[in-house]
Amino acid sequence: MMMQAKQIERRTAITLAAGLLAMAMVESAAAVPFIESTYGGQSPWYSAELNAVANTGAAVGRGGLSNILNPAGLAWTTGTQLDLGLTIVRHEEDRFMPVYDSFGSWVIDMAIASNQKTRLSGSAGLALRNPSLPVVVGLSLVERYPFQYAFEEEIRNPDPYSSPERDRILEERRYEVKGALRTLSCGLAGQLLGERLAVGAALHYTFGDRNEYVFVRNYTDGESFDLREEWDLNGFHATVGVQSRIHERLALGAAYETRLKVDGEINDVPGQYALRYPGNWRGGLAFFPRSDPRTVFTADIVYTDWTALEDNRYDAEELPYLQAALQEVIDVCFGVEHTFYNQARLRFGFRRYDSYADREGGNSVFSAGAGWPLASGMMSFSLELNKVQSVLPHIFGYFNDDGSQYYAADTARVDDRRVRLGFSWSRNF
Repeated sequence: MMMQAKQIERRTAITLAAGLLAMAMVESAAAVPFIESTYGGQSPWYSAELNAVANTGAAVGRGGLSNILNPAGLAWTTGTQLDLGLTIVRHEEDRFMPVYDSFGSWVIDMAIASNQKTRLSGSAGLALRNPSLPVVVGLSLVERYPFQYAFEEEIRNPDPYSSPERDRILEERRYEVKGALRTLSCGLAGQLLGERLAVGAALHYTFGDRNEYVFVRNYTDGESFDLREEWDLNGFHATVGVQSRIHERLALGAAYETRLKVDGEINDVPGQYALRYPGNWRGGLAFFPRSDPRTVFTADIVYTDWTALEDNRYDAEELPYLQAALQEVIDVCFGVEHTFYNQARLRFGFRRYDSYADREGGNSVFSAGAGWPLASGMMSFSLELNKVQSVLPHIFGYFNDDGSQYYAADTARVDDRRVRLGFSWSRNF
């Protein structure tokens, strides 16, 4: 028996090391729409278990990942809980412009650009309960604000009567944002009032970079250039929370995340530049109906006032215009998890939130997943589908300033589609 226990511990240590190594090596992944590439994505990936139920966790325990949602959830951990996750995301963007006939009547929307990208990312969480201490300690590492976005196109000659000949490449263009802000968290939580109340707090160290590249290669008489802005960022903030099991069928929770200020140097630009993100409030409930096997319904609502964002790359006169272009965001999340007699799990989720950068950009995220016992733990997978439409100015201009007879509208209809597949492994010791 002792030999078997040692073998299990050895395999667990190898799994943990391999998971952390893989997470450290993969490229930042959560590809985002263009409108979220400036200040980061609004739908980060934490784990297959969490994302399958729409990232609900204000009123229930989520192991070490409770640090992000509500650190009070750490208090319900029994023993030691380890969570490791990996996700792959496929992001597709199509841009359309209207086509009119000679009488000025709309004919059809024509696709002018199409881009598809696939990337990887990961997460890790650990919650530790010491029987001799009244608190639970949680550690986690997640990708919080991803910036990943890429757009590329070729401009070809539309005029059959000019030189160079029609369809010859005039310009190659590329706009790309790389990087992400990752959050390393340490939380503490404990139970009060005979295990009916839990309180907790977490300290977050957020670090990463945002690197922006603009590349144009001109094959005629125009200008070619390669512009780079590489910005390293880091800072601290905190989250405090409370959860209450007011009844055997109902639990409530609330948490507040303080404002995050990250700053750092931009290449070739003297001085420190900073972003100050808005804080957010999260509230939620969990309902445990009288069912056998067990079913759990969860719901969260998150309020974030993005109009309070501060970016000191803008001076005092420009900042109000930036803030006026942003908006308050209410994120509504619903999740359900059903447990079968063999301990397998089936999960569903739904999220609805507006884009902080586009008042017309509403996001609906549908998710589903499952879990089953594996390697003395729980293996889970999740699948998320997200589509958003927006009307945006062009990243690069078209024809209008070069005296050409061809005219392009000032904006394009942008269709973003994202499919995200995640895998996680969780074990209680």
